Amino acid sequence: MVAPPLDRHHRNAILNSQKAALRQQHQRNPRMQYKDLAKWFEEKFDQKINMSTISRTLSSRYKFLDEMQGQAVSGKRIRAENWPELESALSEWIRRAKNQDLALSQEILRQKARQYWPTIYPGKEIPSFSNEIKIKKQHGDSGDSAEDAGVQLIRIRQILRTFASQDIFSCDETGLFWKMMPERNLATSVIPGRRSEQARISALFCCNSDGSERLPPLFIGTSERPGAFAKANVNIENLGCLWRSNKQAWMTSEIFKEWLLWFDNRMEGRKVVLLIDKLSAHQIAFQKVSMRLKNTLVMLLPSCAETPCEPLEGIVNVWKIYWKREWLRYMNLDFGRGADPSVTMTILMAVRWAITAWNVDLDNETIMQYFSKALDVEAVLKVNHAHLIKDITAGLHHLKQTNRINDIMDVNQYLNCPNEKVNDGVIDIDSIVLSQFLSSGDVDEEDDKSNEAIPLISPSEALQSLYTLRLYEEQQNVGDRELIMLLMRYERTVQGRLEQQYQSNGHNFF
Repeated sequence: MVAPPLDRHHRNAILNSQKAALRQQHQRNPRMQYKDLAKWFEEKFDQKINMSTISRTLSSRYKFLDEMQGQAVSGKRIRAENWPELESALSEWIRRAKNQDLALSQEILRQKARQYWPTIYPGKEIPSFSNEIKIKKQHGDSGDSAEDAGVQLIRIRQILRTFASQDIFSCDETGLFWKMMPERNLATSVIPGRRSEQARISALFCCNSDGSERLPPLFIGTSERPGAFAKANVNIENLGCLWRSNKQAWMTSEIFKEWLLWFDNRMEGRKVVLLIDKLSAHQIAFQKVSMRLKNTLVMLLPSCAETPCEPLEGIVNVWKIYWKREWLRYMNLDFGRGADPSVTMTILMAVRWAITAWNVDLDNETIMQYFSKALDVEAVLKVNHAHLIKDITAGLHHLKQTNRINDIMDVNQYLNCPNEKVNDGVIDIDSIVLSQFLSSGDVDEEDDKSNEAIPLISPSEALQSLYTLRLYEEQQNVGDRELIMLLMRYERTVQGRLEQQYQSNGHNFF
């Protein structure tokens, strides 16, 4: 579901009294969807509210509002424990600060509280914070010694033996600079006026250990609904993915918390294990929802460089090879047409390639091999992707030969951009913590606005295209019979839509 756009000019504070009313509305009508609650809220208070705010407001952290009916819930004399959003932000800052070995003290916490207050509670007077700010105890740490990691892995492997392969899941995320050209000096380019594109998204992938179940990828961008999707009239989730956004296009604890609950609900009726790494956003989210997970045993993998044990890390790296091969092909084709791929490339294309690489290109054998290598001390990785590397090497060589790029990257540089790796040490803590309280509606992945809108495809046009594709396959020496039958069935579906269109316009279809 795509959240409704927020006011692009300013973001009004949501008062505690308004949050209390929203919780009461939800309790009276528990079947109301978030989009209906958002509409109700806007009509009642003449103010927009986004989906993440609704989710936070309905969570247990705001339960105290239910007990304050009849009291002044909107006043400024509220105890520290009644600032749940500030407490959450400071808790996350502490976790991330520990992971980066930053100094911690009561004075630093007070400074952070004053710094964060205007963003989280805009328009409200900043308290003095004269008393000590008490934050819930943080559990876990940022790293493990090789010895500790080995002990943890033994325990994890013992537990995993009690689960069937189809019930062992793992997830991991990566960044993707989907417009980055493969030139060493990104400040220069052959084509005058072309800038270095640093458009970035994050992508979370999850699958089980035998590859039989690959969940829809979660993409995190900087816009609630990117312009390329709007211009093409494409519903993002029709592509088979989830889409969320914040100003940093980064995985936050709130997004991962929502994803964990979604995952657990998807596993209804099963008992599964989910392996996750110790990224701060993961640990904080898990702490918040651990008691609400009914179908999922979450296990934190040790974070020790000497003992790599994250199955999805290797799998995501292979996925990225497929994606970057597609981007390289597009660059060569677009340059050959006399166009500039850094201008014509869109986030819609990037997401389509990402989903195809995940669901079509990546084979089950690769998934099983990387799970086995990560979780079995005796396993030997047998997968070989030399053919992909060969394709990419040839593509880079062609760019160099045609003088499209001044200083071409080598294969390793192209495939392994350091800033695409997701870890706690490469981000500004304040930016990522506060991104959860800011609207992302006024930021778009694409600076270029020249792409024209794509008109809606009519049922008649779709039918003609389907007929042409089916005829093409029927004319082959050995056609794909399964595809032909699939196209026939879909033709029936589109014919039904065409008939409904005729009837709604007052015409007799026959």
